[in-house]
Amino acid sequence: MIKSIVLMFVFLSYLFSSQFYLNPYFEKKVANTTKSYNILNNYLHFLNQISLLNKSKKIERVNNYINAIAPRHDAYNYKNEDYWATPFEFFSHAGGDCEDYVIAKQYTLTLLGIPKENMYLHVVEDRYTGGYHMVLTLHKEKQNSYVVLDNLSTITLPWKKRVDLKSSFLFNEKGFYKLNQNSNLIDIKRKNIPAYNRMKFNAQQPLILSK
Repeated sequence: MIKSIVLMFVFLSYLFSSQFYLNPYFEKKVANTTKSYNILNNYLHFLNQISLLNKSKKIERVNNYINAIAPRHDAYNYKNEDYWATPFEFFSHAGGDCEDYVIAKQYTLTLLGIPKENMYLHVVEDRYTGGYHMVLTLHKEKQNSYVVLDNLSTITLPWKKRVDLKSSFLFNEKGFYKLNQNSNLIDIKRKNIPAYNRMKFNAQQPLILSK
């Protein structure tokens, strides 16, 4: 009797956790491309696998999963030096550059229940090299703190511990901001980023649907 109850619980848990499926529109687009098809189905399996984890574990697992995808320059994938990929383009092309990782992580965490308004595309400067980079910065409301998801690091660290990075500006669909020394957001004038606007237009068709 106990064994039957356990098996039923496992079965019901599986049914509940398998809440995501690939939009048929995109399934048709990659049906004849084995590599892209396999990558997207692996991503779908990953989503369903971690959907019942707690928030902190979801963040860590998503960061590590997407970081495992190889980086690729825009010029290689799109013959364009500044192309911001949609999640479908990032996964089906098997890689991208820093902003593509950020967009894919934001999209994935939104699917998993993290409020989109709590996540920011964060343009930063490397204090040691002077180069510019983008990371996903996530606001943890309970702790009133920020955590950084970086495609160059497997560890998600609080923003205050990323002493190697200097904040330039961060943004999401609600607005553009500066981050002051006390880690408070300061509203700034909206910036026109054509590549970001084009990505949002191209991403109107959802990649993943839920039951």
